[in-house]
Formats: sequence, C-alpha cells, structure tokens
Amino acid sequence: MKRSTVTILVCLVFFGSVLIAYPYQNQNFINVVIDPVSGQSYGTDPVQSESGLEFAGAPPVAVPASVPRPELAAFRPSIGYSGPISKVKPPVCPPGVVCGPKPDPPCILPKRMPRQWEISAQVFWPRLSGTLKYPGVVSGQQADELDITDDLGLPKHPVLGEYSAYYQINWNWSIYYSIMPINLSTTTTARRNFYFGNWAPVPAGSQIHTEWNFIYQRLGLMYTAINTCNASLSIYTAWLYNPQQFKVSCSVCPNWPASTVDRTRQMLMSGIDLKKCIRTLCNGATLSCDTKVSIGYLDNTLALDIQPGMRFSVPLNCGRWGFIKGGYRWLNFDENRNDLKMNVYLEGGFAEAGLIF
Repeated sequence: MKRSTVTILVCLVFFGSVLIAYPYQNQNFINVVIDPVSGQSYGTDPVQSESGLEFAGAPPVAVPASVPRPELAAFRPSIGYSGPISKVKPPVCPPGVVCGPKPDPPCILPKRMPRQWEISAQVFWPRLSGTLKYPGVVSGQQADELDITDDLGLPKHPVLGEYSAYYQINWNWSIYYSIMPINLSTTTTARRNFYFGNWAPVPAGSQIHTEWNFIYQRLGLMYTAINTCNASLSIYTAWLYNPQQFKVSCSVCPNWPASTVDRTRQMLMSGIDLKKCIRTLCNGATLSCDTKVSIGYLDNTLALDIQPGMRFSVPLNCGRWGFIKGGYRWLNFDENRNDLKMNVYLEGGFAEAGLIF
C-alpha cells in the first residue's frame, strides 16, 4: 500500500511539471504568415513581437526557433500565380543597341584573278566616213580625194563586230588580243568623174562595184598600276596590225575589169584602261565604270580609239563572272601621206557581253 501511494505521488508530480512547463515552450517558436496567392496584398507591414515575426490580422504559424530567421526582403512569398502564364516578346533592339537601316554592301569591283580568262564580243553600230586618195598625182596635178560613202557607195551605218580575249598572268600583268574584221561591198552609180588607180577616169553615171576589207587587230601586254578593291588603272602597249584593201570595178569602163589598192599598217598602240566600282547590290551584282583610251602611232598614221562605257557584272560562283557593257566609241585612222591616203572614221554606240572564268 505504501508503494502504491508513492507511485501515485510521483505521477502527480510529473504531470504537474508538464503542465507548468508547457506555457514556457512558446518562447521556442516564431509566428509566420504564409500567403499562397501572390496577388494578395498585406494589410500591414510585418512587426517583430516578443514571440517572433508576425503580420497583423493573420493567424500565427509556429516555426521552430532552430531555423534561421530570413531577411525581410527575402521573406516575400514566392509561390502561387495570380494569372495564366504568357510569353513576353523581347524588344526589337537589345538594351543599349541603336537600331537603324542595314548598311549597304561594300562596293567591290569584279576583276580577273591570276590564271583567269576574260572573253567578250562587241557589236558596234558606227557612222562610217572616210576618204581615199590614189593615185596622188594625175597629169601633174593632185588627184581628188574620194569619199568612201558618197563616191564609192559604202554603207554609212554598218553593223560591225569585235572579239577580245584577256589572260591574267598574275595580279598585275596580263596579255590580250583583239580583232575587228570588216568586209563591206556595194554597187552604186558614180555621181562625178574621178580617178582611181592608174586607169582612165570613171565617168559620172556609170555603175561601180566597191569592196572594202579592213582588219583592226591588236596583240598587247597590260600592266595594272593601281589595283584596289573598288578601282583599277591599267596601262598597255600593243602591236597593231591593220591590212586593208579597196577593190573597185566599173561596168562601162573599157579594159577596166577591176582596180585594187592595198595598204598594210604596222603600228604601236598605247593606252589606259580605267575601271571604277559604282555600286554593288546585295546579291553581288555590280555596276562599274569601264573606259579605255588608246593612241596608235608610227607608219605615217595616227589612230585614236576611245571607249567610255558602263559595265554590269553578275557573279556566277567560284570566282566567275558574266557581264554586259555599253557605251560610245570613236575609232579613227588619219594618214599623213601624199601618194596614198586611206582615212577611216567610225563613231557610234556599242554593246558588249563577256565572261570571266
């Protein structure tokens, strides 16, 4: 009975101790309010109370004191969404970058690279004129000069062709060859009496047949003195070979089936070739200035060949180009002789097409 009484007393003391200690356990907790919806606003700012961190108007939540207390700025609730997720389009220009129109591509001049060929064909629409004097003296007096179109009947507006080829040896040196063959023939009526060759004069009103063969060919060496990305300036010297022949026959002239006059010139021709890029498009096509000025000399003849023009080039991949060119051309041959004179003047527009490969 005594042991039972002691046991009961011990139990009552333990139970009382628990009851006394329970109120003091609140000092080991902090009160935290967690709002699962981020869109809600707080009525008041959080305040520090004796028992921990509390928000006015919200029920306290106990958190063990062993957890470190977070900073107020980092304690904002971060869970929950006030609306559906949506994509936000980034700004067109990143911050700090100024947007503007896309710059034009740099102007780059198409040109032949080492060991590349350039071939071209030109159509020339000139106005033809010129004079012919042979022989120089008739019966002790100077013979009249014949107009090759009015007196001999050659067409004033022929269509001519020229063919050229260039080979680029290295960055600065190249060789080229060019030829313009001309073969014109016509039949006309003599407007006046004139002498041609050593035969009797051709009477006015007679039928005459004229054939003219003229070859303008050059073989030269070219040096590119200025060679930049958008311009080039080349100088060249060529051997000029110019054989020509006039053959005139008269239908009513006695013992005169035909008379032929031949003249072959061996000359030198020097000049400059200027190319300048004007604009390069986004696809690589390029518009450029293409001008040539040549002067021929020696053999008692002065020749002038001027070709200002514009070129439009189109890339064909792998360093190859196709181009078209157009402009105006003057081609003159002035002879300084008394016994024989064959002057030729060609002036008109031209068009050219070619390849660089």
